[in-house]
Parts: sequence; structure tokens; C-alpha cells
Amino acid sequence: MKKFMNVLLVNDDGYQSEGILITRELLKKYAERIVIVAPKEHMSGKGSSITIGKQFEFKEVEKDYFYVDGTPVDCALFGIAGLGIDFDLVVSGANNGENLSYDLVYSGTIGAGLEGLKMGKKSIAFSCPYSFEEYKKHFDEIMDFILEFDLLSNKYLLSVNIPVGQIDGIRITKDAFREDRHYFKIDGNKALTLRDINENYSSDRDDWYAYNHHLVSITPLKNSYFDERAFKEILEKIEK
Repeated sequence: MKKFMNVLLVNDDGYQSEGILITRELLKKYAERIVIVAPKEHMSGKGSSITIGKQFEFKEVEKDYFYVDGTPVDCALFGIAGLGIDFDLVVSGANNGENLSYDLVYSGTIGAGLEGLKMGKKSIAFSCPYSFEEYKKHFDEIMDFILEFDLLSNKYLLSVNIPVGQIDGIRITKDAFREDRHYFKIDGNKALTLRDINENYSSDRDDWYAYNHHLVSITPLKNSYFDERAFKEILEKIEK
């Protein structure tokens, strides 16, 4: 098996997180060199936020292992554009928690992966629901599936979600939209965001369906909010 020459490993849980250190070990079978660039602090929920117009601190804590006092996107961008290394793969994660449905918009794990895609790199984001046992057990199976079917591309990011417990296979999925109920717990002038997750799904190709049916979900994502169908629909309205 031909190995990747240089892999950039990023995340949003921080440079000392269990998920990124496990992923580094798992990737050694597939990579000649792995370089970690991860946030100094926990940065979950930062999405695609970026530091602009001011400096951030970075430090090489050991060879090929950096922290950045910034966002997950800062880490991906600094790794690709700041280190002078020609990476042939960007891996984000493994996130401590799933990234499904509209949570993709908020996820720093996804944001970092999309930054790799924006910079022209083949990219994968891994997410696990608060347990890395299945991730460790099935990582080779997932990577071999991706490589066997030549799924890596610099035209989309692969978002991979590994469910907890029994796993019965791998499914290529769509990003589903859940109609969750959001509410707040108010204490004086402080508010805590809470939600009740809607367990429904519209098809067996939804990422949320796969997650709830013991299937590893692989969802291709693009780094644009542009909607081709809406564009054509609007043009039709104004060109009548």
C-alpha cells in the first residue's frame, strides 16, 4: 500500500485531546509523516471562524507537533500555508462527539476540514460520539473503504461519523436536517442553551439515519453555501 507522504492532522478539541493523539497513532499505517497543528485550548463549536488582523501565538511542543492559540481554521491554514510543507492529505479529528445534520455548520472539526478543502487539499473529518473504542476498532476498515473506492478528492470533504456500540457497515449519506427544539435555561442574567433533538429522518440515506442504525456515515461536503437550485429558481422568477 502506497502511503501518504505528508498528512496534516488538526482538530477542535485541543492539541492534548485524546481523539487527536489516537488518530495520530492510527494514521501511522497510512502516512510517512504526520504533522499535528491543533488549538491550544478547546475550540468546539467555533465552526469556520478565523483570526484576522491580529497575531496568534504558536509553539512546536515536540517535533511535528504544534499548538496554535487560535481557532481550528487558523490551525489548518497555518499548517498548510505557514509551515512550508506540501501536505497531500488533511485529517480533522477525531472529534469527541458526532457531527450530524445542521451541527456541521457549528463544528470546528468540520470547519478545519473545509479549510483544508479550500486550500486544495484532500480532506477527511472524523467524529465519534464520546467513545473512541469503535473508532479504533474500525478505523482501518473505514480508511481501506475510502481508499479502495478512491473517495478522496479536493472537490469535497468527507465527513465520517462512527456510531457508538454495534457497527453493521458503512453508508454514503446526505446531510439531513433535524427540526430540533431549542430553548434556554435562564438564571438571572445568564442563559444556558439547551435543545431536544428530533429523532426523525426523511430517508435511509440521511446521516442521522445511519447514526441511529449502527452504520458508519460518510457524507461529502462542499465549502460553499451556494444553492444551484435556488439560483435557477430566482432567475426564473425575475426573467419571466
